[in-house]
Amino acid sequence: MMNRLTAVSVALLSAFAFNPAHAAPTCASSTAIDGTPMLICAEPGSVPVSDSRDALQVQVQAGAGITSTNRNTAALDLRGAGQQVSNAGRIENTDTRNNGYAIAVNGANANIVNSGVISSGDRAIEVLGGTGGMRVENTGEILARRQAVRSLEGFENAEVINHGLIESRDGRALQLRGDGARVINHGTLIGGEEVVEARGNFYMENYGTVLLRDGINDEDGVQFASGEIHNWGLIQGSDDGVDIDEGLVRNYATGRIISTGDTGSGVDIDPEFDNGVDPIRPSGPLTIINEGYIEGPRAIGADPAAQSNVDIINSGTLVGRSGAAIELAPGQGDSTLTLTGGSEIFGDVFFGAGNDGVFIDSLGAAGVLSAGVIDGGLGINSVRFVSYALSDLLSFVYEDERVELSFMTAFGKVSGAFRNFSQWDFGVDDARFDTLTLASRFDGSNAVPAPATLPLLLGALGGLCLVGLRRRG
Repeated sequence: MMNRLTAVSVALLSAFAFNPAHAAPTCASSTAIDGTPMLICAEPGSVPVSDSRDALQVQVQAGAGITSTNRNTAALDLRGAGQQVSNAGRIENTDTRNNGYAIAVNGANANIVNSGVISSGDRAIEVLGGTGGMRVENTGEILARRQAVRSLEGFENAEVINHGLIESRDGRALQLRGDGARVINHGTLIGGEEVVEARGNFYMENYGTVLLRDGINDEDGVQFASGEIHNWGLIQGSDDGVDIDEGLVRNYATGRIISTGDTGSGVDIDPEFDNGVDPIRPSGPLTIINEGYIEGPRAIGADPAAQSNVDIINSGTLVGRSGAAIELAPGQGDSTLTLTGGSEIFGDVFFGAGNDGVFIDSLGAAGVLSAGVIDGGLGINSVRFVSYALSDLLSFVYEDERVELSFMTAFGKVSGAFRNFSQWDFGVDDARFDTLTLASRFDGSNAVPAPATLPLLLGALGGLCLVGLRRRG
């Protein structure tokens, strides 16, 4: 009797288990009025979807979801062109092995709008094929063990607009290696490697937060080969805040770019341009405009092999915790530093081997140009007082290849120390002096006297200049 009941129970349980009414739900297929194909996912845990119809619209409703438990099957596999995803629920792959995806993109111009959760035990959104044009707009969460959003070389113009959280535990929040990638971040990007990695013609605006997970060492906040980054928020790395080959870095008044490590830079300049596609070559010009706050062992630093020219315009704060606020490479040349507005520099400034220039223009406070020495390095280096006259100069002392000077601004006295500069220009007077001539105006004991009413131009002195060897310290 007991065996018979057991057999009946097993039969009932088996029938229940294989009853289609209790199978995993599926997303319902429908067609919009205009003929657009649609998939509506209205229940949690729907089976994975793979669809190659162009212009397909996938809608995952709040409380619903698509789930894969196998790395070989993406929860959502997009194979057509112009497909669109609107997720208010959950799209996930729970397999923690490598090469498992929540969303796999295999077509061009996919558009993913997420206000829910997209998560994976490996990568959340991965481009596996297609020619480019993926757009991800996130107000929810995109979470992954490795890269949260990833596209490789050859997939161009990927775009990520983030107002929520995109986080990778062990990898990059964003890895966008195709040319022309674009990121607009108002939310939070967190990574376990470089937080953002891109290559050529990259463009980024950051209004939010870009930082590494706690305990991650020797990794960058944002790393890219060429393009532009505009920062109003926080970018922080444990190696470099921003690592760039060539292009533009602009840090606005509210912006902070920080290296928390022992050897990196707030902004680091690489010696070679490498976009992963074209032949590697020396890096091209770079412009750094700082109106906010940049800090690191060096606020701005360069790889020792760098040769590119760099133009730095500072009206904000540069802090070098190692003692050097700006340290260009020994072979780096024809670079400039413009000090204007509320410029503050905490540390020495070292130029390279080219003909470098310092431009002092409309300072907004009294104090010091730099809490250290500004060293021009090798070459014929000049200082130009753009908005000041010779009569504004209060003192000019030249001793042991070092110049210490002071001048008057509308906000009070400003002083500075220089080494290895041989030309001194005054924009208001349109006059140029060599070091000895200018020093003689403030010290009658100098060997080269200067008439009180006639500035001696450098050309009239036969090109006299003093070019000192670069000294650090």
